[in-house]
Amino acid sequence: MSSSINRRQFASSALAAALWLLFAVGRWLLSQLQGSAVQLAGLVPEVVPSQLMGTESSIWVMLGLLVGAVSIALVHASLISITARGTEMFVPAWFATVAAGAVVGLALDLAAAADSIGDFGLRGLLVGDFGAAAASGALWGLGVGWMVGLVARTPAHVPGYDGRPATPRNRPRWLAPAASVSVVAVLLSGLASDAARTAAIEAEVAARQEAEAATTFGALPDPEASGVPVPDRVDAASAALDPEWCTPDKATVLKGEPDAATGHRAMTIRLMNFSDESCVIEGYPDVAFGDQNQHLLDVTIEHGGSFMTHDPGSQRIEIPAGGYAVTVLGWDAASPHGALVTKTVYAAPTAGMPRGSWPIDLDIVEGSTVAVTAWMLDAAPESSD
Repeated sequence: MSSSINRRQFASSALAAALWLLFAVGRWLLSQLQGSAVQLAGLVPEVVPSQLMGTESSIWVMLGLLVGAVSIALVHASLISITARGTEMFVPAWFATVAAGAVVGLALDLAAAADSIGDFGLRGLLVGDFGAAAASGALWGLGVGWMVGLVARTPAHVPGYDGRPATPRNRPRWLAPAASVSVVAVLLSGLASDAARTAAIEAEVAARQEAEAATTFGALPDPEASGVPVPDRVDAASAALDPEWCTPDKATVLKGEPDAATGHRAMTIRLMNFSDESCVIEGYPDVAFGDQNQHLLDVTIEHGGSFMTHDPGSQRIEIPAGGYAVTVLGWDAASPHGALVTKTVYAAPTAGMPRGSWPIDLDIVEGSTVAVTAWMLDAAPESSD
C-alpha cells in the first residue's frame, strides 16, 4: 500500500488522540466553572472517570491523560490496519475511533473500580459507575469518528497505488503489541492516579484531625475504638438496706465543679436529701468515669485523701431533710493531649445503687489514680447544678 495512505492513517490516529485529549480536558475545565455554568460539563462525554481527574494528584493526572491519548492513537492505528480494505478508509477509521474510545475507557473503568474489586471481588464491578467511561468513550468515538474518517479517507487517485487491498503483509507487526501494551499502561497510570488521589485525601484528613486534636480536650472520638460501656451500677454485697438509708427515692447525687492547685485537682460531689425526712449514708460513694468514646475509662479508685482533700474515714451520718452530704475526688493533673480523658462522671451514693451521670471535661486520663473521701455532712453547701 502506498506510503501516502499510511500517512493518512496515522494522521487520522493522531487526530483521534488529540480529540480524546480535548474532550477529557474540556470536560474537566467545564466542571470547574461556578454556578449553573457547571452543567455544561454534562454535555461532554466523560471519557475519563471523574475520580481519576482529582486535582490532588495533578502530575499523575497529566501523565494518565498523555498515556491515554497515546493509547487511543495506537489502538486506533492497529484497528485500521486490521479492518481497512483497499482505499475505503472512512468507515474503518470511524469504527476504529469508536472501538479505541471504548477500549481505553474500559481500562480506566477498571482502574477506578480497583478498590471496590479488592474489597468485594468481581461483585465490586457492580459498585459505582463501572463501565461509564467505556460507554462514554464509545459515544465520543461515534460523535467525532466522522472527522477522523475524513482524514483517513484516501483520494480517488494516489500516485503509486495499484488498486490492491491491504494485506497482513503490509501491516506493521509492532502495532498490535504496542497497542496492547499501551492499554495496560492506561490501566497502570489510572491505578497510580487513584492511589495518589487517595493518599492526598488521607493526608488532608490526617492534617485536619491533627489540627482539631490540637484544640480539642483529649484525643478525638474514635467510633472504631474498643472498650466496654460504663455499667449503670456495680455489684455489691446483697445485704438489705436500712429503711432509713438514702435510697434514690429520697436522695440524689449532684455534680460539683473542679478546683485546682499547682499540679493537683479536686472536685466535690454532693448527695442531697430531697425527702421530707432524714436519711442515712455510710462509707464511700461508687464513682466511675467515661471517656470520649463512651467507654469505661481505666482509672484506679482509692478510698482516702489526696494532696487537696482530707478523708474523715467511713462513718454513719444522718442527712436532714433538704440537707447535703459531701465527698471529694482528688487526683494529680495530667496532659489530656491525644489521651483518653474523662468526658462523663458516674456516681452512686454507694456500690449497688444505680449511678447517675453528668458530662464534664476532666484531666483524669487513662491510667490515673483518683482518691475518694468518705461521705461527710455538708453544713453549708454551695449551690449545685
